[in-house]
Amino acid sequence: MKLIRQLLVLCSVAVTAGIENAATPPAAATTAWELWLPPSGKSVVAVFVAPRWGDGANMVGIIQKNLGEQLGIATLLTREDKMSFKEDHFVPSIATTLSAAAVEKKHPELAHAPLLLWSHSNAAAYIQRSLKDFPERIVAYCLFKSAFGHNNDLGTGPASTTPAYGYSSPILKDGEAKLIPKTTARIPGISIWDMNDRIGSQGYNQDHEREAMLKNMGEARKQGALVHVALVRGTHHMIDGQQDLMLAFFKTALALRLPAQANPARGPVKLNTVLEKNGFVQDPATKTIHAFADLPANGKLHEGWWLPSRDYAVLWNNYALNAKGTLADPGK
Repeated sequence: MKLIRQLLVLCSVAVTAGIENAATPPAAATTAWELWLPPSGKSVVAVFVAPRWGDGANMVGIIQKNLGEQLGIATLLTREDKMSFKEDHFVPSIATTLSAAAVEKKHPELAHAPLLLWSHSNAAAYIQRSLKDFPERIVAYCLFKSAFGHNNDLGTGPASTTPAYGYSSPILKDGEAKLIPKTTARIPGISIWDMNDRIGSQGYNQDHEREAMLKNMGEARKQGALVHVALVRGTHHMIDGQQDLMLAFFKTALALRLPAQANPARGPVKLNTVLEKNGFVQDPATKTIHAFADLPANGKLHEGWWLPSRDYAVLWNNYALNAKGTLADPGK
């Protein structure tokens, strides 16, 4: 009888081993997430997490095809396309789902695997809470076409005052900025914003929201956050050519953040701290991209977007509308 009770518990928290796995037990349909594991069965080094809302399913497919088997990246996708990410239980359910899957799927590393976070449109709200709740587990994050400027606040508002979408703005009426938690500031992040985005929400003003996003991300950067913005000219609100930039960003972040001997099967992974001085920064006055350590003395270290590597800086410079500068030879 004890064994039967144990099996029932496992079934109640079951998750799928693949998004299209027909052999999944019916009980798995009761969970909020779909788990995909690299088909080789090798150990998972990180989990890519995304709400299905918007283009989440497409981005998960892109990760599976390009990084999943190659790097040992599992994916976790919400089962339904709805705004469940606003609910209090949503962010904690990430960790509990992975812990249950670690037992059921015999992949103990899932319980402590580092996370890559991605969200589209208003689902950016969930990243705000994730950055606050378990920053030590997050490798990097992407706010993709996050719709409203306040969805790029990076968790500066207290949870008790969190509105429906994300946190309140870090820019107060008197101009004083709220402080960004140091744990959040150390996580590499990108916000992608489409200049052609035309969202149909009543009262939506693209220009106003874009400026609010730039102001919020810029304030985070002034406080030393390892962030940058990529303004693009796509065709709509969905993924339409930005995948190469996002894949390069996540791959670069993984290389920098994962310790060489990381083994989440043994417990929580202490991610490498990325030092601001080891990255690159765009001088906002000249648009020249310098190695951070070589930025001219008159350069404003915290007013240019921070970029994690030289190779990535080259891609961003050729890609983003707000880049288009020159790349200074760091001489290293």
